[in-house]
Amino acid sequence: MKTKSLTLFILLSITAILFSCGKNSKANKGDGQPAVMVKSKQLNDNSSFTMSNGERCTITADAVIDYPVSAGEGMSVDSLQRLFAAYVLESGDSLSLQEAMRQVVANSMHQYDFMQEPVNKDEADESEDLTTLKYATSTRIAPIYNKNGVVTFERVDVVKKNDKVTSITHRYYNFDVETQTFIDVNRLFRDDAVADVCQLLKQQLLAQNNVAGNEQLNDLGYFNVENIMVTRNFYFDDKGVTWSYLPNELAVEAVGEPKITIPYGDLESSLCENSIIDRLK
Repeated sequence: MKTKSLTLFILLSITAILFSCGKNSKANKGDGQPAVMVKSKQLNDNSSFTMSNGERCTITADAVIDYPVSAGEGMSVDSLQRLFAAYVLESGDSLSLQEAMRQVVANSMHQYDFMQEPVNKDEADESEDLTTLKYATSTRIAPIYNKNGVVTFERVDVVKKNDKVTSITHRYYNFDVETQTFIDVNRLFRDDAVADVCQLLKQQLLAQNNVAGNEQLNDLGYFNVENIMVTRNFYFDDKGVTWSYLPNELAVEAVGEPKITIPYGDLESSLCENSIIDRLK
Protein backbone atom coordinates (compact mmCIF):
# COMPACT_ATOMS: atom_id res chain seq x y z
CA MET A 1 0.00 0.00 0.00
CA LYS A 2 2.82 2.36 0.95
CA THR A 3 4.58 1.57 -2.32
CA LYS A 4 1.44 2.37 -4.34
CA SER A 5 0.92 5.62 -2.44
CA LEU A 6 4.51 6.65 -3.01
CA THR A 7 4.24 5.84 -6.71
CA LEU A 8 1.02 7.86 -7.02
CA PHE A 9 2.64 10.80 -5.20
CA ILE A 10 5.62 10.75 -7.56
CA LEU A 11 3.39 10.62 -10.64
CA LEU A 12 1.29 13.53 -9.39
CA SER A 13 4.41 15.54 -8.61
CA ILE A 14 5.84 14.96 -12.08
CA THR A 15 2.50 15.92 -13.67
CA ALA A 16 2.40 19.14 -11.64
CA ILE A 17 5.95 20.03 -12.66
CA LEU A 18 5.25 19.37 -16.32
CA PHE A 19 2.04 21.41 -16.19
CA SER A 20 3.87 24.27 -14.51
CA CYS A 21 6.65 24.22 -17.11
CA GLY A 22 4.16 24.07 -19.92
CA LYS A 23 2.19 26.96 -18.48
CA ASN A 24 5.30 29.12 -18.13
CA SER A 25 6.44 28.24 -21.64
CA LYS A 26 3.10 29.23 -23.08
CA ALA A 27 3.17 32.54 -21.24
CA ASN A 28 6.67 33.38 -22.40
CA LYS A 29 6.71 32.10 -25.94
CA GLY A 30 5.10 35.19 -27.49
CA ASP A 31 8.33 37.13 -27.98
CA GLY A 32 10.07 34.72 -30.30
CA GLN A 33 7.19 33.28 -32.27
CA PRO A 34 6.50 34.39 -35.87
CA ALA A 35 3.42 36.59 -36.10
CA VAL A 36 2.59 35.14 -39.53
CA MET A 37 3.72 32.34 -41.78
CA VAL A 38 4.53 33.28 -45.36
CA LYS A 39 4.77 31.60 -48.72
CA SER A 40 6.92 32.79 -51.62
CA LYS A 41 5.77 33.40 -55.18
CA GLN A 42 8.06 34.23 -58.11
CA LEU A 43 6.83 35.99 -61.24
CA ASN A 44 8.48 37.42 -64.34
CA ASP A 45 7.73 38.86 -67.75
CA ASN A 46 9.68 40.26 -70.68
CA SER A 47 9.15 42.17 -73.90
CA SER A 48 11.17 43.70 -76.72
CA PHE A 49 10.46 46.26 -79.40
CA THR A 50 12.14 48.66 -81.79
CA MET A 51 11.80 52.33 -81.01
CA SER A 52 11.15 55.01 -83.61
CA ASN A 53 14.82 56.07 -83.53
CA GLY A 54 15.86 52.58 -84.61
CA GLU A 55 17.09 51.36 -81.25
CA ARG A 56 15.99 47.99 -80.00
CA CYS A 57 14.76 47.82 -76.43
CA THR A 58 14.32 44.81 -74.16
CA ILE A 59 12.24 45.02 -71.03
CA THR A 60 12.29 42.49 -68.19
CA ALA A 61 10.49 42.48 -64.88
CA ASP A 62 10.62 40.00 -62.05
CA ALA A 63 9.25 39.79 -58.55
CA VAL A 64 9.74 37.51 -55.58
CA ILE A 65 6.93 38.04 -53.11
CA ASP A 66 6.59 36.54 -49.64
CA TYR A 67 2.91 36.84 -48.73
CA PRO A 68 1.03 35.83 -45.55
CA VAL A 69 -0.69 32.46 -45.59
CA SER A 70 -1.52 31.96 -41.89
CA ALA A 71 -1.77 34.18 -38.84
CA GLY A 72 -1.64 31.89 -35.87
CA GLU A 73 -3.93 29.33 -34.33
CA GLY A 74 -7.58 30.24 -34.60
CA MET A 75 -6.94 33.45 -36.55
CA SER A 76 -8.17 34.18 -40.06
CA VAL A 77 -5.62 35.48 -42.54
CA ASP A 78 -8.14 36.86 -45.03
CA SER A 79 -8.14 40.43 -43.72
CA LEU A 80 -4.37 40.47 -43.48
CA GLN A 81 -4.04 39.28 -47.08
CA ARG A 82 -6.38 42.06 -48.22
CA LEU A 83 -4.30 44.62 -46.34
CA PHE A 84 -1.14 43.13 -47.83
CA ALA A 85 -2.57 43.46 -51.35
CA ALA A 86 -3.83 47.00 -50.78
CA TYR A 87 -0.73 48.46 -49.09
CA VAL A 88 2.29 46.38 -50.08
CA LEU A 89 1.15 45.42 -53.59
CA GLU A 90 -0.65 48.75 -54.12
CA SER A 91 -3.66 47.04 -55.69
CA GLY A 92 -7.31 47.95 -55.87
CA ASP A 93 -10.07 46.27 -53.89
CA SER A 94 -11.34 44.49 -57.00
CA LEU A 95 -8.24 42.29 -57.38
CA SER A 96 -7.62 39.00 -55.63
CA LEU A 97 -4.28 38.43 -53.91
CA GLN A 98 -2.99 36.32 -56.81
CA GLU A 99 -4.12 38.94 -59.33
CA ALA A 100 -2.50 41.69 -57.27
CA MET A 101 0.83 39.86 -57.30
CA ARG A 102 0.70 39.47 -61.06
CA GLN A 103 -0.16 43.16 -61.32
CA VAL A 104 3.14 44.08 -59.63
CA VAL A 105 5.05 42.70 -62.62
CA ALA A 106 2.55 44.12 -65.11
CA ASN A 107 2.97 47.61 -63.62
CA SER A 108 6.75 47.31 -63.95
CA MET A 109 6.35 46.46 -67.62
CA HIS A 110 3.82 49.23 -68.32
CA GLN A 111 6.12 51.99 -67.07
CA TYR A 112 7.94 51.75 -70.42
CA ASP A 113 4.82 51.93 -72.60
CA PHE A 114 5.55 55.54 -73.54
CA MET A 115 8.73 54.40 -75.33
CA GLN A 116 6.89 52.12 -77.72
CA GLU A 117 5.79 53.40 -81.12
CA PRO A 118 4.57 51.40 -84.12
CA VAL A 119 7.46 50.27 -86.33
CA ASN A 120 7.33 48.17 -89.48
CA LYS A 121 8.50 44.74 -88.33
CA ASP A 122 10.07 43.80 -91.66
CA GLU A 123 12.16 46.97 -91.71
CA ALA A 124 13.22 46.37 -88.10
CA ASP A 125 14.30 42.81 -88.84
CA GLU A 126 16.42 43.95 -91.77
CA SER A 127 18.47 46.28 -89.56
CA GLU A 128 21.46 44.46 -88.10
CA ASP A 129 23.52 47.14 -86.38
CA LEU A 130 20.97 48.66 -84.05
CA THR A 131 21.86 49.65 -80.50
CA THR A 132 20.10 47.56 -77.87
CA LEU A 133 18.84 49.11 -74.64
CA LYS A 134 18.07 46.87 -71.69
CA TYR A 135 15.74 47.86 -68.88
CA ALA A 136 15.12 45.58 -65.93
CA THR A 137 12.98 46.00 -62.83
CA SER A 138 13.23 43.67 -59.85
CA THR A 139 10.90 43.67 -56.87
CA ARG A 140 11.56 41.78 -53.64
CA ILE A 141 8.99 41.69 -50.84
CA ALA A 142 9.71 39.87 -47.58
CA PRO A 143 9.06 40.21 -43.83
CA ILE A 144 11.92 41.76 -41.85
CA TYR A 145 10.16 41.84 -38.46
CA ASN A 146 7.78 39.05 -37.59
CA LYS A 147 6.99 38.56 -33.91
CA ASN A 148 5.10 39.97 -30.92
CA GLY A 149 1.93 40.05 -33.01
CA VAL A 150 3.48 42.46 -35.52
CA VAL A 151 4.82 41.87 -39.02
CA THR A 152 6.78 44.35 -41.14
CA PHE A 153 7.15 43.76 -44.86
CA GLU A 154 10.00 45.37 -46.76
CA ARG A 155 9.51 46.10 -50.47
CA VAL A 156 12.67 46.76 -52.48
CA ASP A 157 12.34 47.94 -56.09
CA VAL A 158 15.49 48.05 -58.21
CA VAL A 159 15.60 49.50 -61.74
CA LYS A 160 18.54 48.89 -64.05
CA LYS A 161 19.47 50.31 -67.45
CA ASN A 162 22.03 48.30 -69.37
CA ASP A 163 22.85 46.38 -66.18
CA LYS A 164 23.56 49.56 -64.21
CA VAL A 165 21.36 50.41 -61.24
CA THR A 166 19.53 53.68 -61.89
CA SER A 167 17.03 53.55 -59.03
CA ILE A 168 16.53 51.69 -55.78
CA THR A 169 13.81 52.26 -53.19
CA HIS A 170 12.92 50.64 -49.89
CA ARG A 171 9.38 50.83 -48.54
CA TYR A 172 8.07 49.40 -45.29
CA TYR A 173 4.59 48.27 -44.27
CA ASN A 174 3.65 47.34 -40.72
CA PHE A 175 0.63 45.27 -39.66
CA ASP A 176 -0.89 44.39 -36.31
CA VAL A 177 -1.67 40.71 -36.78
CA GLU A 178 -3.81 40.48 -33.65
CA THR A 179 -6.29 43.09 -34.92
CA GLN A 180 -5.40 42.63 -38.63
CA THR A 181 -4.92 46.35 -39.17
CA PHE A 182 -2.33 48.58 -40.79
CA ILE A 183 -0.04 50.31 -38.29
CA ASP A 184 0.10 54.04 -38.93
CA VAL A 185 1.87 56.70 -36.87
CA ASN A 186 -1.24 57.27 -34.76
CA ARG A 187 -0.89 53.69 -33.46
CA LEU A 188 2.46 54.69 -31.99
CA PHE A 189 2.31 58.26 -30.68
CA ARG A 190 -0.08 60.79 -29.20
CA ASP A 191 -1.10 63.52 -31.62
CA ASP A 192 0.38 66.19 -29.39
CA ALA A 193 3.72 64.35 -29.23
CA VAL A 194 4.42 63.94 -32.96
CA ALA A 195 6.32 67.25 -33.05
CA ASP A 196 8.59 65.94 -30.27
CA VAL A 197 9.34 62.82 -32.32
CA CYS A 198 10.18 65.03 -35.32
CA GLN A 199 12.65 66.88 -33.13
CA LEU A 200 14.20 63.57 -32.07
CA LEU A 201 14.60 62.65 -35.73
CA LYS A 202 16.40 65.91 -36.45
CA GLN A 203 18.71 65.51 -33.45
CA GLN A 204 19.55 61.94 -34.41
CA LEU A 205 20.23 62.94 -38.02
CA LEU A 206 22.70 65.56 -36.81
CA ALA A 207 24.36 63.05 -34.48
CA GLN A 208 24.75 60.25 -37.01
CA ASN A 209 26.31 62.66 -39.51
CA ASN A 210 28.61 64.17 -36.85
CA VAL A 211 27.51 67.72 -37.55
CA ALA A 212 26.17 70.52 -35.38
CA GLY A 213 23.60 72.28 -37.53
CA ASN A 214 21.43 72.44 -40.63
CA GLU A 215 24.02 74.26 -42.74
CA GLN A 216 26.42 71.37 -42.40
CA LEU A 217 23.66 68.94 -43.29
CA ASN A 218 22.93 71.05 -46.36
CA ASP A 219 26.56 70.73 -47.38
CA LEU A 220 26.16 66.96 -47.22
CA GLY A 221 23.16 67.02 -49.53
CA TYR A 222 20.27 67.20 -47.06
CA PHE A 223 17.50 69.75 -47.48
CA ASN A 224 14.39 70.91 -45.62
CA VAL A 225 15.72 69.28 -42.45
CA GLU A 226 13.94 71.86 -40.28
CA ASN A 227 10.63 70.44 -41.51
CA ILE A 228 11.55 66.77 -41.19
CA MET A 229 8.40 64.67 -40.87
CA VAL A 230 7.37 61.46 -39.12
CA THR A 231 6.26 59.41 -42.13
CA ARG A 232 4.63 55.98 -42.34
CA ASN A 233 7.75 54.54 -44.00
CA PHE A 234 9.22 53.00 -40.85
CA TYR A 235 10.10 49.59 -39.47
CA PHE A 236 10.76 47.94 -36.13
CA ASP A 237 13.62 45.92 -34.72
CA ASP A 238 14.65 44.84 -31.23
CA LYS A 239 16.18 48.24 -30.40
CA GLY A 240 13.91 50.91 -31.83
CA VAL A 241 12.00 52.39 -34.75
CA THR A 242 13.80 53.28 -37.98
CA TRP A 243 12.41 55.79 -40.46
CA SER A 244 13.54 55.46 -44.07
CA TYR A 245 13.29 58.35 -46.54
CA LEU A 246 13.06 57.83 -50.28
CA PRO A 247 15.56 59.45 -52.67
CA ASN A 248 14.93 63.20 -53.00
CA GLU A 249 12.57 63.14 -50.01
CA LEU A 250 15.05 64.36 -47.41
CA ALA A 251 18.31 64.52 -49.36
CA VAL A 252 19.53 64.69 -52.94
CA GLU A 253 19.51 61.45 -54.89
CA ALA A 254 23.26 61.00 -54.51
CA VAL A 255 22.82 60.58 -50.75
CA GLY A 256 20.47 57.68 -51.34
CA GLU A 257 17.84 56.76 -48.77
CA PRO A 258 18.64 58.22 -45.35
CA LYS A 259 17.64 56.09 -42.37
CA ILE A 260 17.15 57.41 -38.85
CA THR A 261 16.75 55.10 -35.85
CA ILE A 262 15.23 56.24 -32.56
CA PRO A 263 15.67 53.86 -29.59
CA TYR A 264 12.46 52.76 -27.88
CA GLY A 265 13.55 54.36 -24.62
CA ASP A 266 13.78 57.82 -26.23
CA LEU A 267 10.20 57.47 -27.49
CA GLU A 268 8.70 56.50 -24.14
CA SER A 269 7.23 59.91 -23.29
CA SER A 270 5.56 60.24 -26.71
CA LEU A 271 3.66 56.95 -26.80
CA CYS A 272 -0.11 56.88 -27.11
CA GLU A 273 -2.30 54.66 -24.97
CA ASN A 274 -1.90 50.99 -25.96
CA SER A 275 0.91 51.92 -28.35
CA ILE A 276 2.23 49.11 -30.50
CA ILE A 277 5.69 50.00 -29.20
CA ASP A 278 4.68 48.84 -25.71
CA ARG A 279 4.43 45.35 -27.19
CA LEU A 280 7.88 45.46 -28.80
CA LYS A 281 10.32 47.13 -26.41
